Amino acid sequence: MMSRNQSYEVAVAIAVLFGASGLIMGGANPFAFASPAATTTNQTGNQTGANVTTTAGGGDQGAAKMHLGEAMKALQAGDTAGAKMHMEEAGKVLQEGNAKMHLGEAMKALQAGDTAGAKMHAQVAQDSL
Repeated sequence: MMSRNQSYEVAVAIAVLFGASGLIMGGANPFAFASPAATTTNQTGNQTGANVTTTAGGGDQGAAKMHLGEAMKALQAGDTAGAKMHMEEAGKVLQEGNAKMHLGEAMKALQAGDTAGAKMHAQVAQDSL
């Protein structure tokens, strides 16, 4: 019995030293989280998750682009009320950034009666998406 316990201890020591814990644990490797391959996979997964979250959580750019296009059409037709409504809807879904800043400037220009300025800023906002 004594030699069997010593053999087991030697096997455990070898497994710990060489990371071959699968021999003892029946295939489960508790040290896998420390391997470079596992770390790389986790980083890639986290980066992908962050991008998806940022995109999904950051507003609906497709809807914003559509509303900006409709605002442009309304401005060209002289429908300032329609343009204002579409700009407000675009503003609800846009994230902070260049497009939202130009949308704000387009709305200011529209309120001041400057339709040319409103068109210019709305176009820049749309092109920023």
